[in-house]
Amino acid sequence: MSSHYERQGFQRAFLNDPYHVNERLQEYDEHLYVMWNPTTGEHLIVDGLIGLSVMKIPQRGFPFLTGNLVDHIRKIHTANGFSASAHIEESDRRRERENQRIQEDLAQDFAKEMKEAGRNAFDYGIVDGKRKYVQVTK
Repeated sequence: MSSHYERQGFQRAFLNDPYHVNERLQEYDEHLYVMWNPTTGEHLIVDGLIGLSVMKIPQRGFPFLTGNLVDHIRKIHTANGFSASAHIEESDRRRERENQRIQEDLAQDFAKEMKEAGRNAFDYGIVDGKRKYVQVTK
């Protein structure tokens, strides 16, 4: 199953695993293993059951192959109830709420500025871009 990754230069045998990530992954799930590309220095976490990579290292939040990677894999494993689509949908909802809040803030700021501009135009007698001399009493 891993021949696709082997053609890309990845190999299963490597020595640079000081945190014993490969063994810890195997203890958690016998189908998970680590591959390494000596040319690029990248690591792949591969699920041998389905033949797909689960994670590529380095990436944001995981610049190196460290022990906290195993905890992250346990957290995102679908057997533990993690749903990537639900996570993405919740993230999209949060982003949409934030965008809506920003739009409302911009609309309120624009309305305040227009109100002030209208008040100034009325107070100083500016109509159609021309100054009309009007005595304003307050």
